[in-house]
Amino acid sequence: MFRNLNTGIIKRLAVNSLKSDKKRNLFLILTIAFSACLMLTLSLKILGQNTKLNRYLKGRYQTVFTDLSAEKVEELKNRPEVERSGVKVSLGTPRIRDYVLTIEYVDAETASLLTYGELEGSWPETENEIIVESGCLEHLGLPIQTGQTLNMDMGDGVKRDYTVSGVMYTENEARIYRVIVSEAYLNAVTDGNPRYTLNIRLRGTEGDDMETLKGKTLALAEACGLKEQQVFYSSTYFTMGEDLPIEKVMAIAFCCLLIVVATSLVIYSLFYISVVAKTQEYGRLRVIGTTRRQIKKLVRREGLFVSGIAIPVGILLGSLLGFLLEPEGWKWSISIPCMAVIAVLTETAVMISIRTPLKIASSVSPVEAVRINEVSTGGAVRNKERKQRRITPVSLAFLNFGRNRRKAALTLCSLGFTGILLMCAASYLNSVDADAMARAGFGVGCVHIELEQGDNGAQEIDADSATEYYTKMEQDNPLDDEMFRELSQIDGVTDVAVFRGCKSNFIFPRMNDYARENPDTLSFRNIGLSRAQMEKYSDMLLEGTIDYDILVKEHGVLAGDSEKLMYRFYGYQPQLGDVIQVKTDQGTTVELKVMGLVESPHVGIDVPFFYVPDALLPLLKESVDNFNTHYMVEGEPDKEVQIEEAVIDMMEDWDHVEINFLSDIRHQMVKSMEQIKLPLYGLVVFIALFGILNLVNTLLTNVVTRRQEFGILQSVGMSGGQLSAMLKAECFFYVAGTILITLTLGTAAGWTLCRIFDQLGTFGKLVFHFPFVPVFVFAALLLVIQMVFSVWAVRYCGKEPLIQRIKSE
Repeated sequence: MFRNLNTGIIKRLAVNSLKSDKKRNLFLILTIAFSACLMLTLSLKILGQNTKLNRYLKGRYQTVFTDLSAEKVEELKNRPEVERSGVKVSLGTPRIRDYVLTIEYVDAETASLLTYGELEGSWPETENEIIVESGCLEHLGLPIQTGQTLNMDMGDGVKRDYTVSGVMYTENEARIYRVIVSEAYLNAVTDGNPRYTLNIRLRGTEGDDMETLKGKTLALAEACGLKEQQVFYSSTYFTMGEDLPIEKVMAIAFCCLLIVVATSLVIYSLFYISVVAKTQEYGRLRVIGTTRRQIKKLVRREGLFVSGIAIPVGILLGSLLGFLLEPEGWKWSISIPCMAVIAVLTETAVMISIRTPLKIASSVSPVEAVRINEVSTGGAVRNKERKQRRITPVSLAFLNFGRNRRKAALTLCSLGFTGILLMCAASYLNSVDADAMARAGFGVGCVHIELEQGDNGAQEIDADSATEYYTKMEQDNPLDDEMFRELSQIDGVTDVAVFRGCKSNFIFPRMNDYARENPDTLSFRNIGLSRAQMEKYSDMLLEGTIDYDILVKEHGVLAGDSEKLMYRFYGYQPQLGDVIQVKTDQGTTVELKVMGLVESPHVGIDVPFFYVPDALLPLLKESVDNFNTHYMVEGEPDKEVQIEEAVIDMMEDWDHVEINFLSDIRHQMVKSMEQIKLPLYGLVVFIALFGILNLVNTLLTNVVTRRQEFGILQSVGMSGGQLSAMLKAECFFYVAGTILITLTLGTAAGWTLCRIFDQLGTFGKLVFHFPFVPVFVFAALLLVIQMVFSVWAVRYCGKEPLIQRIKSE
């Protein structure tokens, strides 16, 4: 008996089919390769940055020990567990007119451990030598060079000459500039008794996890007689030291999902168009005995062949780009799994995308297949319209657009998906209010004038404690009625909010050993609220009472510690009914009863734990007449610059005050948003490329497969101009549909996204603003593609004689 041995026939048919449709295959290979390349490049870039950071952190500090004497510093440095260490002493952050100086003493080892930037020059040695940031010299209008003399106020109100021994090159847009002083200067302002902060990294800890490292650090602290409260861990080292941080993996997964969806739409569309065009061919194969299963296998082999070329190319290019973008972050143990995951993900997307075209190819019966053509695949055309109607290029374009509704819908979905993503990204970026974000962090007003707390003038504090220093400032309080009048009279100022208070030492009913052994650390600010302020912030009450009269009568205090900082450092967690002893300036104590637990109102005062009625403040400080601690200047938004300039002009006559401007916070927020815009729009651009590929493929397929149709139309009188108008109209339908989806679904998606972020409150108040410029650019790009396509199509059709086009199949 003879058998038809057709084992390799499907393979040969697939090869022949691929050879006959080279244009489609090229589009598929480009799309799949680009998708794999983009996903892998993105993954390797993000993870490479993290690996680079990890490697960088391996040589940086891990832990900080605070409040150390010189002897204790030497003891720790000489411990065998310590691989590297460096000392630091913060000497204040005074504001000098419109900028802030961060004055500190650090040694060269600390600068390396903390990465202070590239240094030109030498480390300061004499008392009048300093290192400054390059941005500070630029701000002052001075040349960026060493050896020059600066006449500067270092926070004590007196200008002195300092020699620039070194310039530190850093990127600084916040007008907060670091100044590094010499050890001689440090000893002069602290009477030779500074309290150091020591940054260390332990020896042999490269492979340790975070818990093991913390255990070794605490063991070292205990061996040297240090308290746990003196130990702080590097937030950067301990929170960003993982090889695969979950937030970055989630970001990669989200971006890859978007890319896969966009790729799948293009692949689906390309295979669908190809299958519809080859329906008669598949029907003939069915007539000669090819089974549905074999037809499916034929189409599947085409998909496997195309992806078999595209995915390795994409993985190779993606790996190369990933390495070039982050060569210092390349790690084989991360890169190889990434390649494998992206390859599997891309192949899965291809197989899922061709499932429906595959079913279409195998589902048509042989009898139907020999009759079907592309015109009828979108559903039978019902001939119930008028027999006579006017034929125009636009009406012909509309008829062709409706020939295959599924193909048109796929192209519109692909482009519409891009438009929706664009609207979401652009709406979010256009609706984020840098001013609202700044105000959310700044609090009330546009200028804060605060009584100096004692950390900006170490040379004046001497042996006074923080509480005694603050009380001394209030006894000669610069925040007086005259300053209030001057601020109120500034053009544009609408109100000056006044907050009162004092600083006192507390004795808690429950404390840990550290608090008992170090009572001077229990120095806290009491915020004295007026009756009106208590009514205004009554919603901050969590438990108890906030009635002004009751609190005055019963010597009540409101306590707020939602972050449990007091419990962490001092072992005290406020409870209703607790009696807290407060030391007065007369050496006595006053008992205050915790009568309310509150969530601190966000007005711009740093971490206040206790609030009392302002009528109780004289009980705590009999020597103080003026308890004003904060003037918060509120003004007309359009006159904020004038208000800031007026305050800067006045501040030279004010001593012992700290001044903060809303504009500084806003400037930092704007810079942060600028860093977010580029990657977001970059992702949208890459997604848009898939949609444009789909549009171009659809348009090109229409032209190439309809040459005969165009020839027939021109043979009966259609001019080249009419043909061009028809093709322009067909393309315009796609462009108009995409813009319609963008303006409707995209706007709704963008509005919803803004509402969600507004409810979360992460970025302050978000008010939806329509992104006119990005939408205009997107629409203009689509229209340009339309114009270029119509010109190309007419020229393409004109390359062949009319008779040749009529004969072509």
